[in-house]
Amino acid sequence: MYKIVRAFCFLWLLTFSLETKGQRINGEIFIPMGERSEIRMKPDLDTLENKKTYEFKLRVSSEFKISQILLEKGLAIQNDSVLTITPNSTKYGQIDTATLRVIVSSISGKRVYLFQRQFFIKVPEKIYPMISNPKMNIIMLNDKIELERNRPYPKNLFTDIQPKLTMFDQQVNINEIQIKSVTVAMYDKEGKQYVSAGDTITMEAVREIKKIKNPVPVYIKVDAQKGNTKKSIWSRIILYAD
Repeated sequence: MYKIVRAFCFLWLLTFSLETKGQRINGEIFIPMGERSEIRMKPDLDTLENKKTYEFKLRVSSEFKISQILLEKGLAIQNDSVLTITPNSTKYGQIDTATLRVIVSSISGKRVYLFQRQFFIKVPEKIYPMISNPKMNIIMLNDKIELERNRPYPKNLFTDIQPKLTMFDQQVNINEIQIKSVTVAMYDKEGKQYVSAGDTITMEAVREIKKIKNPVPVYIKVDAQKGNTKKSIWSRIILYAD
């Protein structure tokens, strides 16, 4: 009986410690990265300038993979082990905060960790663009990969989960545009198109992508709307079997 009580007390203290150190979001506890062995992020920079792009090295241990990355106020883009962050706050003339949240899962799929790292954002009184020629109509895949025209991508980015697209008007303002539909056209399917009503790619298109063995051009059309303005953006990418 004594051992049972002691085990119960240990579990309670462990849960209390996690909830004290972490932050509960929608019922889930996000753990501060700190010096955790599962994930490393360098440099140890905690104060950022608003709308300026920063580059970090983000690595996870070999038995884990990154499932999702989200910056609370701004844009976070992952490319292999490089993570670029562009904070975007509207609290002009103040010090704001922005939280980076990273969901990490084990390769076997048996464990999931929710990590977070908080940044302080220095927001000047008057904002000047940091980029002279910002990219326009940025399209993101699954909130972490930017789809750039004529770039090659492994097909598993589109097949591990049902692909979801997000669109931003430009690199400086980072205002999200609502996606109304997504069209995928396979070059080797003689113009056959797979159209979805919403921001995800149809499962029929995903099944065709899974069949790819050799590099093949794939055309993705995003129909989006911001207020009364409608946009249709075509992007050509190359998918290959990894």
